[in-house]
Amino acid sequence: MYLGSRLCAVLSGLMSAPSLDALCDALVSGAKEMGFVHVALVQHGGLPRLVEHALVVTNYPAEFINFYIENHQFVFDPVYDVSGTLDRPFTWDEIPALVPMTEKQLGLFNEAKRHGILHGITVPLHIPGERRASCTFTSSRPIEVTPTLMAMLHIIAAFGFNTALRLHQPEGRSSGSKLTRREAECTTLVALGKTDWEIGEILGLSASTIKYFVSAAKQRYGVYKRSELVARALMDAQILNRVNGTKQDDDGKLDEDTAS
Repeated sequence: MYLGSRLCAVLSGLMSAPSLDALCDALVSGAKEMGFVHVALVQHGGLPRLVEHALVVTNYPAEFINFYIENHQFVFDPVYDVSGTLDRPFTWDEIPALVPMTEKQLGLFNEAKRHGILHGITVPLHIPGERRASCTFTSSRPIEVTPTLMAMLHIIAAFGFNTALRLHQPEGRSSGSKLTRREAECTTLVALGKTDWEIGEILGLSASTIKYFVSAAKQRYGVYKRSELVARALMDAQILNRVNGTKQDDDGKLDEDTAS
């Protein structure tokens, strides 16, 4: 069984990896000891807009990766959907029972099979303040799923993700808040379905000023639609619980505070 000194050696290799390429080698080495061939560690928030800046560590076949990106499969990938709802490792065999499968999603799995990616186990990963991620281990042959195997994959994926974040930071991660306080306030109210006029009434600003702050927030993220802005702000924990004299209740609505 894959325990003890062997696991320690894999974790040591993950923690000491000097580059993302070395981290990939360490992940693949550990995965192969358990019967897996391919690994994909992906931070979901980096896709789909700026693929070149996304945190992706994988040894998937290059042809499949090109198909995945060029056909925008990250929009449909059910692994992402399930990873956002579970906090435990899951097998791909579980996916149809967890989310309804569309023809496009079935087509994605069929394409993966052509490249020897048939059986997979995915570990959802989430660190507070970071965008969600997942680490998938795949094989062309069935793998006997045991509690010990799932636990080991969970540990390896968590260590790999922490190292990946550290190595990826110089390439594109920024520290601190992405939005100014006013931009975050406007984005929060946009997320709650408020119009520019309504946001202006809440914040005591003109509708044109609100439009300016929303546009500035979109420009920071490099997005064009308000829905995209809200999605990115949510992933970066930029949505506020309190906005200038208002508070958000459990239903996501804003109530005016009682004036003192």
